[in-house]
Parts: sequence; C-alpha cells; structure tokens
Amino acid sequence: MAAIARFATLSLQSFDHDEAVTAGRVIVPGLLHTLKHVAAGERSPPLYYILAWAWSRFFGTGEVGLRSLSAPIGTLTVPAAYLAGRELVSRRVGLLGAALVALNPYLIWYSQEARSYALMVLFVTLGLALLGRSLRTRDPGSLGLWALASALAICSHYFAAFAVAPQAALLLATTGASRRRAIAAVAAVGLVGLALVPLAAHQEGSGGRNGFTATPVASRVGETALKFVASEEPDPLAGSRAIDAVQLGSAVAGGGLFVLALGLIISRATRAERRGARIAALVAASALALPALLALGGLDFLDPRNLIGGLTALLLLAAAGFGLRGAARAGALGALAACALFACVDAAVLASPQMQRPDWRGAADAIGPARHARIIVTNSNGDTALDYYLGARTYRGPRFAGGVRTREVDALVTRRGVTAPRGFHLVSTQRLPPSFTLYRFRALKPHRVRRRDVAGQRVLSERSEVLVESGRQ
Repeated sequence: MAAIARFATLSLQSFDHDEAVTAGRVIVPGLLHTLKHVAAGERSPPLYYILAWAWSRFFGTGEVGLRSLSAPIGTLTVPAAYLAGRELVSRRVGLLGAALVALNPYLIWYSQEARSYALMVLFVTLGLALLGRSLRTRDPGSLGLWALASALAICSHYFAAFAVAPQAALLLATTGASRRRAIAAVAAVGLVGLALVPLAAHQEGSGGRNGFTATPVASRVGETALKFVASEEPDPLAGSRAIDAVQLGSAVAGGGLFVLALGLIISRATRAERRGARIAALVAASALALPALLALGGLDFLDPRNLIGGLTALLLLAAAGFGLRGAARAGALGALAACALFACVDAAVLASPQMQRPDWRGAADAIGPARHARIIVTNSNGDTALDYYLGARTYRGPRFAGGVRTREVDALVTRRGVTAPRGFHLVSTQRLPPSFTLYRFRALKPHRVRRRDVAGQRVLSERSEVLVESGRQ
C-alpha cells in the first residue's frame, strides 16, 4: 500500500521550483561540481545530493528518474515507523503507526519530491526506533546504530538536529555502565553536526534570499498544522471553495482525532505505555517547537517542510493513544477514522489539480518552442522550472548587457494585472488551469528590450523573474 501510493503517480505532476533546481542546476555531470552547487546555492547538507547524483547516472534527471530515489526512501519509512512504535510501546502501536505513516498525505508528497526531506524523515524515524531499543535493552549495537542513523539524519537536513537533540538528552540521562557508551554515541553525533557548521555558515552567506520571513511566524505554525494533515498544495484558503473545505475539514478532523489520542493516553495508558508515548511526544515537541522559538528570536528558517522531521513522532504519538491495550473501541475507531481521513485527502490530491504541484511542464508546452529570440516574464518561482522545461535562461549577466532584440514577450502569471511592455500589444490570452494564465505580447518590428523594461512589476503585478529563450530555426 505504501509503495503503491508513492510509486504509482511519480510522473503525474511536473517538477516544482525546488525540484527543478535539483534536476537542472545542482545535479550536473561532475560530482565535484554538484557539491560546489550545494555549497553555493542550497540550505541543506550534501548527503541527499550525493545519492541523487549517483542515482541519476542510472535513472536520469527526469521526474520519474529523480523521484524514484525519494519513493523507496519514503516507503522504507513505513517499516521504520513500525519498529519505532514497537520498541517504544507495543507491536500494536507499531502497526498503527506504520499505517498512519503509509497514508499521511504530507509524507506521501515528500516521498515524491526530488529533495532531501524524505531522507531526513527515514533516518529520524530509524533513530527513534533504535533509541527505544537502546533504552529498553541497553544493547551497545543498537546504541551505535542510533548514532549512525542520527548522524545520517543531520547530514540529510540541518533541521534533523531538532529531532535528534531530545533523543541524545534521553540517552545521556541513562545511568550505570551504559552511560559511558551513551556519552560516546552522542559525542560522535555532535562531532558530525559540528563538522557541518562551516558549510551551513557558508551556504547562508552565499546571498540566497530567505523567503520564509515574508510570512508571520504564527501563520507558518498554523500552516504546518494544516499541511501535516491536508498535504502541501495549495496555500491555506487559496483554492476553490471545495478545496478550502477539504483543507479546513481535514485540519479540524485531524486535530480532533489527535486530541482523542492524547486523552486516551492520559486516561487509559499503563506506566510503560505512557513512558513510550512521552518519548514520542518529547521528540515531536522538540522538532516542531524549537524552530518556532528560534524564529521568534530572529533565527528564522521556519517552514512546514523543514519541520517534517517531527511528523513521524507526532503520528506515533497518535498511534500510541489509539493502540493502547485499554483504549478498546474508542482507540480502534480513532485509528480507523485517522486512516480514512488520510486516504480521503490522498484521493483529493489525485483528483484535484489545485492540490498538486504547479504545472510548469504544461505551461512550457503551452508556451511552445521559440522560432526567434523571445522574453518570458513569470512569477518568482518559475525561472528554474521554465529553464528546465524550455531551456530559457535567466535575463541577467554580461551576456545580456546590451539588451535583447525581440518581437515577442510572453507573460506567465498566477494573478490578474498584466501591463503590456512599451512598444508591444496583447495578441492572445490563454487560461492554463488550475493556476496559470499565459499572455502573449507582440511588436510590429523587433525591439531592443532591456531587463529593466520588463522586470519588477513593470509587466506583472507580482514579484517576477525574466528569462530569455533563444530561437530555434
């Protein structure tokens, strides 16, 4: 079931902005050049990109090729969740946790994303399972594997540290002969994290725009709660009435079911069951709350996808409530309702283009090949995708210092409000459901167009990027 949900629709959606960055700008023929791109333009460690580079040698950099790396990683997270639930609480909780992870729309989304999030989730979940086993058996082998999984999680995404830190604290709180081994394991993970600090500092100093801060922290916290249940697209309350109803309904239902699970833990859990649930709650709270507190303090990289490392712990916490031996019918009905809720959202994502990634592939097909040089103005997320699908280049640098002579300017927009460039007139408007509209402008004779003539909000009413596509004879 988990594999079908992740593999069956890999080609359904086009690359989004970030995936196009991976496919078109980061994964290049030479591994050293790929690592240079990671250091200069990414905000995550290199492990995923090393794996993706090797994977692409065999499977290519198309949608299915690159996403077929994340899909098995996301599928493996399901048995990892089972192990975590079993080690922390019981086999029943493990089975329910695996079912929730298999069906969760947000985890399915990022199991089909050519980025590092699924890899982080897998290693965080494995670490949680190995933590439970280490605390239960004091087995040195499990402790060593916990250190390996946690180090790999941090090498996948910096935000994994927020999920690993409370696990390290729990290990350091152990007493007796195992304490020394716990200190060594935690120290090894800490050294890996410290080794990545110079890279993180270099990446942040490379001049990349931090778009997260454009939205208030409180709004992003609420957005995280909604997306963890209702998937990634569209932005909250930005779709049709039906899609808004799906998002709000699933968020309310998911919140209610989570409260039910917590209530069952508080009222019916045994001491051992409550101890395992507390571990999952601690990891989830740290992975979700610490980044929010840092954002309020000014170190702001808060975004729902960056918090995904805490989602499996959150789902295991819910499973711990539904899977209690004393939960009886309430637990069974709660688990069934949660699985049904996730399945309904999954079906809505498949049925509604509004709940899928922006269709840059379809937009590129609508724009079509250029017979002569032309300029394309698009929103700020379209530059890498149109570069990937059309071969258009960002209008920037000494190559275009003298301007571009063209008779054609195309504007691909998601909002109303388009202004014709000077000397050009509108010749056609084409609606590209669910979100794009393509405006074509022509001039009677070639004009020399400089970037400043069409950049900013001179053509679009939203923040824009300008691209140049050379003509093909």
